[in-house]
Amino acid sequence: MKNFITKPFWIFLLLFLLFWNQLAAHFNTLILPSPAETLAELNSIIKNGVLVKSLFITLKRTFIGYLAAVITGFVLAVALKKFIFLRRALRPFITIIQAAPPVVWIALAVVWFGVAEDLTPIFLIFIVSMPVIFVNIFQGIDSIDYGLIEMAEAYSTPKYKIFRDIYLPGILPSTVSALSIAFSFAWKSSVFAEFIGSSSGIGYQISMANSNLETAELFAWTAVLVVFMLFVEYYLLERLKQKVSRWRYEK
Repeated sequence: MKNFITKPFWIFLLLFLLFWNQLAAHFNTLILPSPAETLAELNSIIKNGVLVKSLFITLKRTFIGYLAAVITGFVLAVALKKFIFLRRALRPFITIIQAAPPVVWIALAVVWFGVAEDLTPIFLIFIVSMPVIFVNIFQGIDSIDYGLIEMAEAYSTPKYKIFRDIYLPGILPSTVSALSIAFSFAWKSSVFAEFIGSSSGIGYQISMANSNLETAELFAWTAVLVVFMLFVEYYLLERLKQKVSRWRYEK
């Protein structure tokens, strides 16, 4: 996370924690717990094993739904780009799916699947993330210089070289961008679905903390969500983006 954890960030974070601590001193814990109380609650859910168990459940659902969305979005983007009939027939449906708010899909998922252990969260993750993957990859394919492809074919360039040197550099940036944006959607959708329609996972734990008025625990789970997304975005995905950029530059 070297591109993210810089001195200005730490200074701002310290100022934020000081402000939070001073503000919490004027309120009951039920309204606004202090950073120390939040940290104590975080330590508690780590020690009793709830954090690891819930995190694993949410991650499992997120990756299943996310992987299904990536594969489906990629296949649809390629197919709709290649076949005009499919593009005219299916593109409006993908727009409709994208336009419908997640709360509509979670309501339908609860009706269709009930308060299911896995189906409801996975369905919501898939239906929210898939259009994001599709749109970004479709635009990436659209941005490819087809005049360059025609020139390469005129010189009898092997197809694998055309794919490696023209198609791949053209779609990789949009693909990486799609993966980054879609994972953020998938993670939030998973927690939201668990909050509404599941009996396990981080979203469920947040729902229970909210119902029991355990505000410090609610803050602790929020901290877990934020730290995890920072790790994914600024460590895992940032490294992937840097590798893609270096590869394109070398090309």
